[in-house]
Order: sequence, then structure tokens, then C-alpha cells
Amino acid sequence: MNESIKLEVPFNETAEREHQQFFFRYTWKNGFTELKKAILYAIVFLCLGFSPSKLITSTPASAVFRYGGFIFLAYIFLLLYQFFTRKKKFHASIEEQINDFKQKDEKFSFIILNKDHITLENSLNTIGSIWSRTSYKFVDKYLILSILTNANFIFTENDFKENDYKVLKSFLEQYSKEEK
Repeated sequence: MNESIKLEVPFNETAEREHQQFFFRYTWKNGFTELKKAILYAIVFLCLGFSPSKLITSTPASAVFRYGGFIFLAYIFLLLYQFFTRKKKFHASIEEQINDFKQKDEKFSFIILNKDHITLENSLNTIGSIWSRTSYKFVDKYLILSILTNANFIFTENDFKENDYKVLKSFLEQYSKEEK
């Protein structure tokens, strides 16, 4: 099987936005877990620090809890600031990328599969990787394809024609590794 298989992925603006929105929410899920923990710790520390109990207020632990609560509040604001600034930049970059595709009148992207490597190409860029540096993960109806550990591509079965999705899936299962 030395020959390459070339799969066409039609460009769909609505689907691309949906995929990118999903990926943003998916990557920030851990950030929200951290935010929930920080809120819980801030509440606990502030309640202990400002507790009317004479057992706590008469010791230096009260001041430690107060300062700890304020540190967790600052951490909460930092996480929220990061989320909103990255969300704004993310949406701007998505719009820029979609506008670039529209300007070039891009109709298709291509996935080239070979037993040695995978290549994703369109008129704007070409990204290739050997299979050992490629991984994939299924989340809900989405397939997240990770190339070179920092380039991620999102696909669903509806993005492909006929049985091209099954071909891609079988190549991924055979040559790359699945993330858990």
C-alpha cells in the first residue's frame, strides 16, 4: 500500500464555525474546573477568615485565611480575564481564517493518507506529519485529529463524502494512536 489516498473535505462555513466553537469549549473545560475550585476555595477561606468565631479570630490563622481568600479571588479574576481575552482572539482568528478561505474561493481541503504519513492541505497551507506524531480522539460526534502535538483539526462524519470518513478512521486506527 505505497500509494496515497486523497480525501476531499468540502469547505462549509457554518460547519467550520461550529467545529471551532466546539473545540474552544472543549479546551476550556479544564479551565472551568479550575475556576470552580478557585471559587470554592475562595468562599471557604473568606468564610473562615471573617468568621465571628472567637476560636479563629483570636489567632493569626484568621489573617492567613483572609489573605488566602483574597489570593483566590485574584486567581478567579485572572482566569476570567484569560477566558474572555482568548475567546475574543479566538473568534477573531476564526473569522480571519474563514474570510481567507472565501477570498481564495476555497471549495475543498484535502487529506492525503499514506502508510508513512498524513498531510492536510488547502490553498492557504499544507501540514504533514508522520503517523507516530499523530493522534486522534472521539468526543461526542467530533473527531479531533492532533498533528505534531499543537495542530488540531476537527471533523464530523457529515464533512466527508460517501465512505471517506470510514477510510480516514481506519487509517487513524491502524497507524496513529488514540488519546484517552
